Amino acid sequence: MKKFKILRRLILILIVFGLLFSGYYTYALSPKDYHFSNYEYVNKNLNSKLNGFKIAYLSDIHLSNEKSLDRFSKIIKKLNDYPFDMVIFGGDLYDEGVFEAKEISNLLKDIDCKYGKFAILGEKDETDALEVTQILNNGGFEVLKNEVRTIYYNDTSFSLLAYNDEINPDQLKASDKSIKIGIAHQPDTFIQASNTVDLQISGHSCGGSIYIPYFGPLLPIDGAKTYNHGQYEKKGATLLVSNGISGPSSFPYKVFAKNEINFITLNSSSTR
Repeated sequence: MKKFKILRRLILILIVFGLLFSGYYTYALSPKDYHFSNYEYVNKNLNSKLNGFKIAYLSDIHLSNEKSLDRFSKIIKKLNDYPFDMVIFGGDLYDEGVFEAKEISNLLKDIDCKYGKFAILGEKDETDALEVTQILNNGGFEVLKNEVRTIYYNDTSFSLLAYNDEINPDQLKASDKSIKIGIAHQPDTFIQASNTVDLQISGHSCGGSIYIPYFGPLLPIDGAKTYNHGQYEKKGATLLVSNGISGPSSFPYKVFAKNEINFITLNSSSTR
């Protein structure tokens, strides 16, 4: 009986400690914490000449003050320590208003890759769309909206489709022979895009912010009601939802949705 009481107390202490640590991490550490995640996209229809092509994906930066800008500067420096061929920004550069435009353009300009820097706008960017577009352009990014770019690499190519929730991606004309990679800020565009693209990369949901495994986000947001965390498959198409670099300043806290920068590596399962 005495051993049982001691065991029960130890279990209780561990539970309390776990709750205290979880609370501390959520409120004190999770807004600043981040990691680099790796995802390998394998498709038998992918030309083997594209094997190893790596995309760096940044989304939901939510710059709001000088501290967030300093954090982003450090993230860019670490990003440049990794090899990648292309970089894509998935939307929501600022959280509220535009500030330090020149400094942010210079930071974005420091990102170096050989096969293009592309961007789409998020709903927070639309308020100052012209100014945000100019900041991204000055940083070396081409801002796409409901259009297609053909990316040539190693004597082959793939199509990059950029679209929002107002257009059916099927309306975008891309080569039927190439792999189609879609970029859309809101992941629920995959409901329609799964008929058109092979791979879609999205952000917006912040990974659900407070995400409960096997249950989902406590408070799913518009544009990410169906798809909001991790990887999904539908009709042979794949969706990758990024947790983003930061949550919004109104609620930057994360549980099981750690801030991230994504690396997506293309590989073929065939030898063609």
